[in-house]
Amino acid sequence: MVVVINAVNNEFASASGSNVNATPDYSYFDYPPDATTDLVITSNPGDPSPREFGIGDTYDLSWSDAGTARSVEDATVIRSDYVGPGQGAVVFEGTDSATGDPVQIVWSPGHDLENWYWTNGGGPSTPNGFWTSDQNNAATYQTVCFAEGTLIDTPAGPRAVEDLAPDDPVSTLDHGAQPVLWTRQRTESLDEATEGARPVLISAGALGPDRPSDDLVVSPQHRILVGGRQQLKREFTREALIPAKSLTMLPGIRQMRGRKSITWVHFACRRHEIVTANGCLSETLLLGPMVTQALTPQEFHVLQHVFPGPFAEGTPWNGPAARTCLSVKEARAELRLSRRSKKVTGAENPVSLSMTRNVANAIHSSSQGPRPQTSRQ
Repeated sequence: MVVVINAVNNEFASASGSNVNATPDYSYFDYPPDATTDLVITSNPGDPSPREFGIGDTYDLSWSDAGTARSVEDATVIRSDYVGPGQGAVVFEGTDSATGDPVQIVWSPGHDLENWYWTNGGGPSTPNGFWTSDQNNAATYQTVCFAEGTLIDTPAGPRAVEDLAPDDPVSTLDHGAQPVLWTRQRTESLDEATEGARPVLISAGALGPDRPSDDLVVSPQHRILVGGRQQLKREFTREALIPAKSLTMLPGIRQMRGRKSITWVHFACRRHEIVTANGCLSETLLLGPMVTQALTPQEFHVLQHVFPGPFAEGTPWNGPAARTCLSVKEARAELRLSRRSKKVTGAENPVSLSMTRNVANAIHSSSQGPRPQTSRQ
């Protein structure tokens, strides 16, 4: 299936000519960044995971640069970082079809890239830069899903996730019975899936007694509740939602290598909710830019009727997030500190690690480069 994404104008920018790979680590933005508009990202036929944006994947790009049409065929993803709820940082690299010059496009769904550029002192003589390689190799920008066959708790008892339809009630942790407003499913080939994009298996009891009660399979970035409700309560000091991929360092949790394909299902409620799936507390779909920009025109039209807005640009349509959301890096850091504390003290007390993080700081650094006052995105 070919996926077409129309990016928001203030969420992407370009680097061309000598600005490309100005250093081994980053490129400089072309000036001014708001000269680029109307970016269209089109996946290639046969891509088994077009919404994953894995390193090495290729996409066709077209955009306008100060009114001049630009395009790149088979632009390669060289950076793909999951930053936070509904936010990512993806860098494409290729050759301008018209000029033959090297060009890079940095796309940051859910993050106002242009505003960041100007507020961090960007200008003709102080060109800010963006990282051109992954800043978190454990994270990839993709959508969150349950595997077909997952049982979701409802007021009438557990139901298979693929059987849920709009208006069907599900049992939520925070707001009781809530109706499903939108659901979607797709079958995805895993033959060429990268290691980081493979499904995560959480074995029964891996998070705590009967948590989950049966094996649970979710997508790598699907967030699981921890820090309470008998789910890793000792390892985290307060409740948070963390990507399933971050838990693979624990016994009984791994990424699945043997499957050839999988049918993914996700559903959204009026708010971002926590539901029980195979006895495990985990999230429903948060409708951030990473979801809405990857929909077909028909799906987007339907979703606009279900969630009529208005919404502030770059914010989730059914946000905010139900709990503090940690990145893969942050969650694994907490788990490692908890393990070290137990070894040193012999105690079972959890270790505190701050969960507060500025999303923008995960995308960019403000340390100086070889030119004065240079920041990096």
